[in-house]
Amino acid sequence: MRLSGLKLAGFKSFVDPTQLPLPSNLTSIVGPNGCGKSNIIDAVRWVLGEASQKQLRTQDSDDVIFNGSKTRKPVGRASVELQFDNSDGQIGGAYAAYTDIAVRRELTRDGNSQYYLNGRKCLKRDVTDLFLGTGLGGKNQYAIIEQGMVSRMIEAKPEELRTWLEEAAGISKYKDRRKETESRIRQTRENLSRLNDMRVEIQSRLEVLRKQAANAEKYKEFKQQERALKAEILALRERGLEADAKNHEGRIEELEQALEVARAAVVTAQQGREEADALRRGMQEKLNLEQTAVYEAESAASRLEQDLAHAREMRAMRQRELEQLDRALADLDRRRNQDQQRLEQALQEVEQLESQAESADRHHSEAKGNLARSEESVQAEQTRWDEFSASSEQPLFDTEGERVRVQSLERAQFQLEERYKRLAAESSGLDAGPIQASLFDADAELAKLEADVNDGQAELASLDKDLASLREQRAALDGSLHESRQMLQSARGRLSSLETLQQSALRQDDAELAGWLRSRDLAGRPRLGQHLKVEAGWEAAVEHVLDGLLQAPLIEHVAGLATQDWPKAGVVLIDSRVDDSEAPAGTLAAQVRGPAAVRDFLRSVYCIADSAEAATRAASLAPGESIVTPDAVWRGRDWVRAPRTDAAKSGVIAREQIIQQLRNQVEELAEAIGTREVQLNDVRTQQQQAEEQRRNVSARFEQARSRQSQRMAFRQAQAVRLEQTQARIAALVRDIDGLKAQREQQAAELTASREKLLNLEGVAQRLREERIQHQQSLIRARDAVTRNRALLTQAAQTENQVQIQLASRRSHVAALNQTAHDLEGSREQLVADRAQRAEDAVELEAPLADRQAQAETARAAVDAAREVMRAARLALETAELSVGQGAHGFREAESAKDQAQDRLQQARIEFENLRARREGYAQQLADACRDGGMEREAVFAGLTEDATAEIWEEKIAGLGRRIDRLGAINLAAIQELEEAEGREKYLGDQWADLTGALDTLEEAIRKIDAETKERFKDTFDKVDTIFRDRFPKLFGGGEAYLELTGDDLLDTGVRVMARPPGKRNSSIQMLSGGEKAMTAVALLLGLFQLNPAPFCLMDEVDAPLDDANVARYCEVVREMSQNVQFIIITHNKITMELANQLHGVTMQEPGVSRLVSVDVQQAVELAGAADSKPEVEQTS
Repeated sequence: MRLSGLKLAGFKSFVDPTQLPLPSNLTSIVGPNGCGKSNIIDAVRWVLGEASQKQLRTQDSDDVIFNGSKTRKPVGRASVELQFDNSDGQIGGAYAAYTDIAVRRELTRDGNSQYYLNGRKCLKRDVTDLFLGTGLGGKNQYAIIEQGMVSRMIEAKPEELRTWLEEAAGISKYKDRRKETESRIRQTRENLSRLNDMRVEIQSRLEVLRKQAANAEKYKEFKQQERALKAEILALRERGLEADAKNHEGRIEELEQALEVARAAVVTAQQGREEADALRRGMQEKLNLEQTAVYEAESAASRLEQDLAHAREMRAMRQRELEQLDRALADLDRRRNQDQQRLEQALQEVEQLESQAESADRHHSEAKGNLARSEESVQAEQTRWDEFSASSEQPLFDTEGERVRVQSLERAQFQLEERYKRLAAESSGLDAGPIQASLFDADAELAKLEADVNDGQAELASLDKDLASLREQRAALDGSLHESRQMLQSARGRLSSLETLQQSALRQDDAELAGWLRSRDLAGRPRLGQHLKVEAGWEAAVEHVLDGLLQAPLIEHVAGLATQDWPKAGVVLIDSRVDDSEAPAGTLAAQVRGPAAVRDFLRSVYCIADSAEAATRAASLAPGESIVTPDAVWRGRDWVRAPRTDAAKSGVIAREQIIQQLRNQVEELAEAIGTREVQLNDVRTQQQQAEEQRRNVSARFEQARSRQSQRMAFRQAQAVRLEQTQARIAALVRDIDGLKAQREQQAAELTASREKLLNLEGVAQRLREERIQHQQSLIRARDAVTRNRALLTQAAQTENQVQIQLASRRSHVAALNQTAHDLEGSREQLVADRAQRAEDAVELEAPLADRQAQAETARAAVDAAREVMRAARLALETAELSVGQGAHGFREAESAKDQAQDRLQQARIEFENLRARREGYAQQLADACRDGGMEREAVFAGLTEDATAEIWEEKIAGLGRRIDRLGAINLAAIQELEEAEGREKYLGDQWADLTGALDTLEEAIRKIDAETKERFKDTFDKVDTIFRDRFPKLFGGGEAYLELTGDDLLDTGVRVMARPPGKRNSSIQMLSGGEKAMTAVALLLGLFQLNPAPFCLMDEVDAPLDDANVARYCEVVREMSQNVQFIIITHNKITMELANQLHGVTMQEPGVSRLVSVDVQQAVELAGAADSKPEVEQTS
């Protein structure tokens, strides 16, 4: 087997479909670094199922798909196919007959990976199994040799190195088989453990079931006695309730008379209440009129109170302003006196210092002039500042006053809005529409309630009639169901006994035969006796002739059954093939329909109805012929066989027919019982629903009558409430209209005030901005004075302290003068302002007195209106008291009537309950009699006059205690016992089967171990011999060998020892990199020589070798190429010269690999001369 070609498409850098032909055993792949040579090795690994991203030099699984380049778009699929020539049949199994084998793997970007074998989809496991033992299977395949693999192999642990020899020995498939067998052994042992637990559990269950079955029999007996006693208790209770019902009928008549008297008293009380209610309505109307007058007086008083409050607030504000101005004048006078004292003191100091400063003044006149000009500038700015302060004070004061007025108007408006909302809320809550609607609804509901009362009476009568009909239907169905159940129980009992007898007659209970049939997958096969159709009258004859053949299992293809390991008791097997052809007339075969083998057997048996004629014709029979009569007397020419009288072993055919009839009968009865049970449940459900419906209808009827009375009272109350609501709504409408006018007037005033405030605030904002500018100018001027003074101080460092003090004093005097002047101006302004505010306060006093008088007059009018309203309310309360007394009398009469009606209703309900309970007990007694097989008359006849339910309860309690002493009862214990015994037998058979299977698996493990040891030892010895021979050839001398690290050939490790010429190293680790590589090559080539892989793919194995070692390496490869196909990736020219065919990998287009192939022998032939240049054919 060899690799004949490789196809790549979309795999890594091989984006275009690329064919790599491999016709020779020595092929070299060359090319510069990074051109994609190693991608060929990755492709081979990938198609063989490699999943390690490290081995494939990728990060994700879809990295093997061409991901695009500067000039190419990414592709969506990668495909690699290996083409093998299997002419030598090295691949066995299902593919041994194929001379060409193609293994392909495809991957798409959606993660869908698919394997193909010869164009058919397969699993990854199929590809792995195909190459197991060929050097391409398993984790340690040696068909692909890389530099890293060479170093890993030679430095591997002994246990890891062993796996290489196992692959060469072809025992990796044995290891997989052994692992699978061990897994099966574990599963079998787990199954045995579970099966053993189940057997222990079923055995303990059997003991419990045997006890439970005995208790179940006792329980059934006790329950039958309990049912009889319960039926008698029901009869006693029915008899007692019937007497109670008669007593209730007399009491109901008395209560009906009392109800009529109470109804007459209600009518009288109703008339008195209506008269008092009319008087109360008149008083209520008068009160409403007086209350409206109070509301109007209060509204006028409220408006005057608001005006008065506003005037008082303005007066208080003017008073506060006067007080503020007085405090400001006092503060100015105090400051002016203080500044005057400081000025006088400063002038005295200046006079003292002037004489001393004359000399300094002459020397510093220029500096003084500068300082004087700065001071003049400050004085000018200060003057402008004072003028601005005086002119801006009044606009700011006006703005603040207008802001206070706006706030006052907003508060007043808020109060109006709140009152308007309250009145509007009250108005919306007093909608008369719902009350009118409720009156209409009450009228409609009263009409409906009257109809409901009439309908309820009619519906009760109809339901009573339906209930009587349903009770009759239920009684009829109960009787029919009881009869069908008895018939079903009888049929099942007879069927069970016949089936048991039939199983014994047909050997279906033979454990040995059942086990033998199971071992051949023939378990559950029908017997011949179960599949014969015989004409009436000839059943005994056919059964006598066939005899033991009736027990024979029917199977398919008897001829193909292995004839060994028969049961000890023997067995007859008959082919199940049926023959429908006509048999010769007069033979027993003509009377039978069944398997062809049986009919063939019966073709030589003739049927004669007369026994004397049969005896006469027997003498003329040919050899092999016989005669049988309907009474089963079977005659030959020289023999006669009479029928047996054993009932258990005879009548198999007739019994089978009866069994089939009984099975059909059981199915029909079960179906009929199910149908009747459904019908009975339906009737019971209908009866319960009808009774429940009657109770509901009765309750609704009484509720409708009670609701009718309640709705009449409700309607009268709603009519009164409607009149009151309409009067209140009219008053609220008037108040709301007045508030709307006030709100509009006040809103206009607020709007005007807000506009004025907005204009004033604009002026104030401009003045504040100008104030900031003046302050900044004054600060700058003062800063200039400060700077000039500093310059003067610097220029006059030589001046004496007297000059400095004089200049300071003079400046201080000027400032004090200026401050005094400013204070004087401010005081004059404050005096003028205070005079203006005083005049305003005087003007406010006169309107305030007028408003005070108007408010007092309005309050007096309100008090008078309230006094009139109190008188009207007192009259109303007197009328309401009369209404309340009338209502109280009416309620008492109504209550007396309701109580009488309730007592009557309760008596009727109790009577109905007594009657319903009696009917319920009667129905329960009927059910109990039907279920217990008793007669109702017999139950009553058995009761004595002194019999009571309490005595019978004690009897039932005593019986119940006997039942309780039995403990928990399992009524299905008898059937469960039979099922458990059958289950125990089945588990025992399974135990034997699993034990046998476990022995077989353990024997298979022993065989695999023996085969593994033998093949591993043989492989180790051969590889060791080859390795000892190859090593000196590669190294030009030295020695190397393999040794085992243990004695157990199943898990011992393998160690490599190598000593190049002239070295005595004690470990392989002491060798150089090149020596390790050559040693590994020697070992790998030894593995190839022993078990050649389909090919050997080597990736730059010669890289660490010098030219001399490369030459020896090439010589060994050339020698082995007679039997092994080599594909070598190399950069070494000596190795290139070894190849018969060269494949160059180029990457002229960035990121895309292309293939250039050269057949060296063909190129030499075409050249014709040694110095000719070979022509190169490019293929891609």
